[in-house]
Amino acid sequence: MRILADASMPLVEKLASLCQAAGYAVEFDTFQGRQPNAAQLAVAEVLLIRSITRVDQTLLDQAPQLRWLGTATIGTEHVDTDAVQARGICFHSTPGVNAQAVGDYVASAIAALTEHLGHLPSRSGRKMAAIVGAGHTGRAAGSRLRAFGYHVSYYDPPIAAAFTEHPVPVHADWQRVVDADVISIHVPLIADGLYPTVGLFDETTLLSLADDTILINASRGPVVSEAGLRAAKAREQQLRVILDVWEHEPIIAADLLPYLTFATPHIAGHSVAGKVGGTLQLFQLFTQWAGWTVAFPDLAQLLGAMADLPKPPVIHAERAPSAVELASWVLSIYDIRADDERLRQAPATASEFDALRRHYPARAELSTLQLQPAAWQLEGNWPQRLRLLKGS
Repeated sequence: MRILADASMPLVEKLASLCQAAGYAVEFDTFQGRQPNAAQLAVAEVLLIRSITRVDQTLLDQAPQLRWLGTATIGTEHVDTDAVQARGICFHSTPGVNAQAVGDYVASAIAALTEHLGHLPSRSGRKMAAIVGAGHTGRAAGSRLRAFGYHVSYYDPPIAAAFTEHPVPVHADWQRVVDADVISIHVPLIADGLYPTVGLFDETTLLSLADDTILINASRGPVVSEAGLRAAKAREQQLRVILDVWEHEPIIAADLLPYLTFATPHIAGHSVAGKVGGTLQLFQLFTQWAGWTVAFPDLAQLLGAMADLPKPPVIHAERAPSAVELASWVLSIYDIRADDERLRQAPATASEFDALRRHYPARAELSTLQLQPAAWQLEGNWPQRLRLLKGS
């Protein structure tokens, strides 16, 4: 079986070698950058990608032997699923694989603002947070915000309309979203139909937000209109905007950087655990489809064998933390400000954007937070808050 994989997927060669060690005929190759070359595609039977690779009819025409396609991402809008299905190619994504990392990204943004302000940001004093999209990443973000003390609601009209059971309560009241102190967006990119998300936060919506509203987009760039942000900037509207994704990626809106509170190069889900988990899940799905029996290590074993994985410090706290202290714990594990600085210092070009992603430093997750045992950890709502912070 000829397997072609994005070279940036961690441990992809190791997992391919385990297939070979189990006695299966595997020819393995990797590609650099956004798209494989024609020679690689011509012989590939299995293609493993991330979100930057566009799988459309042009790519499929160059890959006549392709039988299995996997993306180590939650989103699938970079794949023409109709064309893939028409070719009879088996396709899998990895929903939820980097949800905890995205939740950590939201937590780090709030932590950095808390440390800067000296208190938990809440323009209304009600500590209201709205999650737009109640899928895996939205729920992970909501968990972290609840740990900080926000009252969290989940806006998801498709789920609300379906009247199905869901892990969190959902609603379809848009006013609750625009009135919130914190708005965190976690939706797929949908251009049409009953519930489109392209331009969901357009100029009209953005201009309706109150000053000091925190708006975080860690989903897809075109969900938030960059033209709308420019209008808000021109009106000197005092929003706190955090963008991890960009409308015209890999080109960023460099003119907006001075207006943005934090800006990062589409790395919200780039924890080591999230990326390794995506690679592992794709190999598990592929080998199941192929009917192969391969004894893959579990995620914890794979992570434990990685020498460069950051080791967070053990935190000693004899009393329950203030909001600022809690923020410092989060930032000791993942600090969004470092990613923001790297993006602002780099030239605003497509190649530099991709380089920042390709050479992204190893990042731990909040699940690795270690506290020296103390009595307060068992008191009041702290057991729940600590579980929510760690995504457990």
